[in-house]
Amino acid sequence: MPSSRPQLDPQRLVQAAEAALHAAKDVQEYTGGPLPYPADLMGTPLQPDCLAEFTKFEIEQASEFLVRMGEIPAKMKPAA
Repeated sequence: MPSSRPQLDPQRLVQAAEAALHAAKDVQEYTGGPLPYPADLMGTPLQPDCLAEFTKFEIEQASEFLVRMGEIPAKMKPAA
């Protein structure tokens, strides 16, 4: 049964994950705050240039991959 969810090419996923992790660490260092969730940086004034070659979908997938790998914490859900 084919997956209805689009999948990234594994090499592209790794490239996006490397950029996402680099971006999050750069922003953390710049702000002095906690490590941001990389997908949340897309389209903001804090978005590092290293994310420019990726789509929001790619960085969202990369962020989820980084969470599964234990490299970054899961995105906090807003309180109801």
